[in-house]
Amino acid sequence: MSAISASVSKVYWETAKSSISRWIVRPAVKVVQSLEHRSQRRLAMVEPETMKFIQTHEASGSDAARALTKIHLKQQRQLLYYRFVRLFAEFRYLLSGQYFKNYTIKDFVQDTRMFTQALFIFIMAVMVGRQSVFPPIDPDSPFVLGLTQKVNPNY
Repeated sequence: MSAISASVSKVYWETAKSSISRWIVRPAVKVVQSLEHRSQRRLAMVEPETMKFIQTHEASGSDAARALTKIHLKQQRQLLYYRFVRLFAEFRYLLSGQYFKNYTIKDFVQDTRMFTQALFIFIMAVMVGRQSVFPPIDPDSPFVLGLTQKVNPNY
């Protein structure tokens, strides 16, 4: 009886492997291979100084991506103070009135778009943070009973 169950088990696992291979593994391998080939083609087209940077790090045995990330983070830290200086210079420019001397309809539309985007980002942040766009409920509100009974008072 154990020989029969062993052969049935073997057939079952071969069938399962076959369907898993056919529906999951093969498509995943195809996607990964296409990504690898695309990356190899793109790597062949990089700028010469970037390729030299990569080859230098490969020759020394270090990771070029990690080294480049360190360089980038160092530069961003150094640029932080420059960004503060630029921010305050732009505030002074706005508060001096120079911005509004040559203000046109195009500038108004651009400013309106910027404020609309800022409002949208704020509302999305409120919804993610509180999981509601409605204001918080006061402790003495009649809707508190609905919160304790697992009923959403916003509907």
